[in-house]
Amino acid sequence: MAMSELPPDSDEDPGADEAAESRVWAARIKTLLRFAPLFLLIAGGLAISFLGASRYLTLSSIVEGRSALVDFVTDHPIRTIAIYSGLYIVAVVFSVPGGSLLTVAGGMLFGGFFGGIITTIAATIGSLAVFYVARTAFGDWMRRRVERIGPRIASLTEGFRTNAFYVIVVLRLVPVMPYWASNAVPAMFGVGVWVFIGATLVGLLPWTVSFAFFGAALDGIIEAQEIANPGCAATNSCQLDFSAVTAGPVITGVVIALLALAPVVVHWWSRRRARLNQEASGV
Repeated sequence: MAMSELPPDSDEDPGADEAAESRVWAARIKTLLRFAPLFLLIAGGLAISFLGASRYLTLSSIVEGRSALVDFVTDHPIRTIAIYSGLYIVAVVFSVPGGSLLTVAGGMLFGGFFGGIITTIAATIGSLAVFYVARTAFGDWMRRRVERIGPRIASLTEGFRTNAFYVIVVLRLVPVMPYWASNAVPAMFGVGVWVFIGATLVGLLPWTVSFAFFGAALDGIIEAQEIANPGCAATNSCQLDFSAVTAGPVITGVVIALLALAPVVVHWWSRRRARLNQEASGV
């Protein structure tokens, strides 16, 4: 009697394989979307660097184009603010060198006070874009690393979050790390968006207002030179005495920086007093 054929193995389910493959592709697409903004940021920065866009951002070019820029501001004030803000946001997002010169140009175009305010808002928007890119790309990874490493790094992360506002303000006032890093690190530590925005506004204001007032004072000197020697700005032959414009912006920046640091000092003093009282009560 011949042995009957064994039935084919029916344990494998084609539908389950397709579902697993779909999950794999979904995870790949999710990862690609998560890192896409970071890739665009890096590619944009490399493109700007390769094209040498920063070489056009010099004090000489700003002085030479002053007359045309001032006329454009007079004729199209809102459009000029929008264009300037857009350029500043791009400069911050892609870490274009020469941000301080852009701030000086803002002071020349819009005055010390309004130029500083416009620049601070634009710089904060650019910083927020980098913050979102870093949080999208590395936020989940950082959380997993914290959970894996253990309570010691978790306490460090929690301490950073608790004092995030004051840490970010100090990082803005005392730039001990590259500006892009000061935008990315808070995102990786899980700092809240509104805390980041508020601290960035407070911390940037002294620098931007100082450089904007410098630009406004420089504009006054160029205007006086144009009266004495018409056309000197276009030919880059104006005699600029920078010693006449350094004292005011520096004093303004120091005063605003002290005001910005006041909450940091108060917070530190309050925590110190609380710790001393706790130690005294425990004796």
